[in-house]
Amino acid sequence: MTLRTLGRRPVLPAVLAAAALALAACAGEEATADDGDSLGTVVVATSADDFTGGQLAYTMAVANGYFEEEGVRIENYITDTAPNTLQALINDQVNVGFLSLSTTAQAVEQGRNVKLAAAVQITNDWSLIVSTKWLEDQGIDPQEFAGWPIEERGAVLGDNALWATNSAGGLWERASAYLADWFGFDPETDVQLAPLENINKIAGIKDGSVQVWLASSPDNRLLVESGDAVEALSTQELVDEVPLVANARAAETIVNDDWAQDNRELAEAFFRAYQRGADFVVENSVDDILAIAQEQYADFDVERIRTVVEVNKENLPPDSRHSEEAIQAQIDFAVASGNIAEPLPIDEVYTDEYLPAE
Repeated sequence: MTLRTLGRRPVLPAVLAAAALALAACAGEEATADDGDSLGTVVVATSADDFTGGQLAYTMAVANGYFEEEGVRIENYITDTAPNTLQALINDQVNVGFLSLSTTAQAVEQGRNVKLAAAVQITNDWSLIVSTKWLEDQGIDPQEFAGWPIEERGAVLGDNALWATNSAGGLWERASAYLADWFGFDPETDVQLAPLENINKIAGIKDGSVQVWLASSPDNRLLVESGDAVEALSTQELVDEVPLVANARAAETIVNDDWAQDNRELAEAFFRAYQRGADFVVENSVDDILAIAQEQYADFDVERIRTVVEVNKENLPPDSRHSEEAIQAQIDFAVASGNIAEPLPIDEVYTDEYLPAE
């Protein structure tokens, strides 16, 4: 397929502004506080209102008490969206957050010292799903559609179809725009990229008001299993056919590197506990992980949590590290999707110096 060069998208204008999120005290000051055996507090930006699985190693480290054992107090600060998380990181309001490297790279391009410090995903677990209700309304049999060649599946996804995304300008919107372009559509005129809440995406896929969604675990798997959606591009097809999108990993563990350099003992203790959480995910069964996750997220549907655990257990880098090739692929996606103008050196966006020695 022919891919035109995407224009640079105005991804995070607010991130680079001086506006501050309200916190009782600066995260840098919180981090250095000492209380008995504690090394200090690490303020972590999270979307704790939802269980997406992108923080599975972190969740297990918290649940098993690893941070306390390493002398680290955790203060969770809910930011909900990647732009808010990055803004908090670059404004020294939080020390660690979960977002994509391609989103982080824009701040690095502007001179901010934030880096990917622990790898969360081997590849992204998303797939491009299509509403079966909408296909049926178009006179297309969903099961036949699923067996079509990729080019034929993609051909029906334009004509002003609504593609659901997350926050405007975020990773999902940029990856969706990239895929629309890869299929031969102009992402600004041939499709509608619409930021929607997760509950509205799910309902929209079911009733056909949302036609296309680049969805992650657990929603992509559950909607396909329920018959409400079929895949236009499976996770494996993205790996094989559109590797830049497959390598655009979400929810990586990003650190404010200025804070980490100034608080190295605390930062190393944080990532030591984090790695113990990753080890727990790798070494234990889905059922064992699920039992703990259910305690942490008692209000969430068990099937959703199980799906997330299954997918992310398979997709977690055992040592929380990426190869140079994997980092370069994320930088390449940031350039290709218009998030940064030029490639950045790997050492400006990635560090593994706070992780335990291999």
